[in-house]
Amino acid sequence: MTDKISNLALVIFSTIIIGLVLVVFFIINFDDHVDASRNSPNLSVLPNVNDIGEYDVYELAFNYDQSGIINPWEDVTIIAQFTSPGKKRVNISGFYYDTDTWKVRFAPNEIGKWNWKTTFQSSFGKKVTKMGSFNVTASENPGFVRKSADSQFRLAFDNGLSYNPIGIGDCVLDFNQNGQINDEWGLDGDTRPPAPPIGNLVDMNTYLSTYGVAGFNLFRWSVDNCSFKLWDYISTSGNAYLVREGKWGDELVQNLHQNGFRIWMTIFGFQPSYPDAVADSPEQAAINRYVNYVMARYGAYVDIWELANEANLPDTWLTSTANYLRSIDPFKRLISTSWERPDLSVIDINSPHWYEHESEFTSDWRAYQRAAKQKPLHKPIIYGEQGNGGGTGVCNWDDASALRMRLRTWSAFFNDISLIFWNTSQAKDYCPEGSPANIYLGPEERSYIRILQDFTGNFDATTAISSPAIVSNPEIVRGYVLRSTTKYAAYLHAYTDHTHPTTDVSLTVDVPANGMLQWINPTNGVVIESYAVPSGVRHISVPPFTIDIALIVM
Repeated sequence: MTDKISNLALVIFSTIIIGLVLVVFFIINFDDHVDASRNSPNLSVLPNVNDIGEYDVYELAFNYDQSGIINPWEDVTIIAQFTSPGKKRVNISGFYYDTDTWKVRFAPNEIGKWNWKTTFQSSFGKKVTKMGSFNVTASENPGFVRKSADSQFRLAFDNGLSYNPIGIGDCVLDFNQNGQINDEWGLDGDTRPPAPPIGNLVDMNTYLSTYGVAGFNLFRWSVDNCSFKLWDYISTSGNAYLVREGKWGDELVQNLHQNGFRIWMTIFGFQPSYPDAVADSPEQAAINRYVNYVMARYGAYVDIWELANEANLPDTWLTSTANYLRSIDPFKRLISTSWERPDLSVIDINSPHWYEHESEFTSDWRAYQRAAKQKPLHKPIIYGEQGNGGGTGVCNWDDASALRMRLRTWSAFFNDISLIFWNTSQAKDYCPEGSPANIYLGPEERSYIRILQDFTGNFDATTAISSPAIVSNPEIVRGYVLRSTTKYAAYLHAYTDHTHPTTDVSLTVDVPANGMLQWINPTNGVVIESYAVPSGVRHISVPPFTIDIALIVM
């Protein structure tokens, strides 16, 4: 009898052990494992998708009863660890979204199965862990914007393709106080009157799609600079942010992505918090918490960070903030600031502002001079704001403003710099006395940008300035030359006469490879002349042209 009881006990014990092993195995291998769910049974995590394209945004939503949490922005800590198919690990912070909801956002940069593990902990609760996975498929997204490996002044994507930015910035505000930012975007207005008093307004998607189709491919979102701010307060005792404005930011970056824009995000406006903060101080810690919130919420969308707008900040503030930003950025994106400080090692992009109302006969030359002034600092040059200067009678639009813009942008491309225009296009009569008048980017201006972007798309990241253009008549024609390993291009401006055709001009070229030569009219994109040319140095005749003409051999 004793032996039977012992054998029965042994069977029961063995069954229990086997059952426990199976349970542990099931828990370890189950994607939605919650190892401490008994401590917080009301926490759930919901992904936005199960399959996503490379560099698209994967999102996890955490639902949890926030009753008793005093500051949901900072009294809850969420860390998500994403593990790539190649076993690389990336840590991303979460952020408070709205009542009972926190989120994590991530842009995966590798095709295949990704695994994630999250920890959620409130100020008074126990840590809760969840796990899951998702699949990343190939997409047309080329990745984030980087410095080109082939040129100190040009940019490229993660996949190596060249990126030639032409950008816009604009006011992003709830002007009519209806709780939205998507219904008052200025587009193709006229003079007032007879136009509506505020000008012509459209919805956000119409605005962005119109400029995106035209070839504008970078948007500068300048927080707290004719734009809503994101914080309620930033304090050494704790930070709090704005729920509605945070969602406005979501709507903006998502619409920008959908319309093909890369995003330049300016984190602070004219007056950053604690400008006298020193490293490792409570003030710097408060700044860092806000930067961490911005990274968590918008980092999956942004290509270029800008610390502040037109703010004179000490080296200590800029260095500490940039170093912290880079330390939490899983993709180590480019950092800039305004006013520009390319002399600092922590700043990657030289980003001055340029407002001027120059003669259209000098617009190309002014872009050249601007480039020459900034190039000794050996960093990519992107003018974060560009437009017409202020002064008596200077407006965002005049009879020659579209031409000036065309000459500036073509010359900018040929001189290794990029422009972000401050767009004011709800009307043509924005004429502020004594301050920049910005610029009107209407149908004519957009058509010029489309032609230029079609032209620049033919060049890879090895494109560089070859030598000064050698023209037969430099007293009436200025020229600029670019050359890559396989292509050659020139841009000529008849800078003394915009009325009569310029004739009897020749150009000396040095073609890197046999190809087809095309002369293009920058006004309408028409190919004026086309023929085959062999590689090498030769003198060629320039077709008669009025104002400007472009050459490409490919």
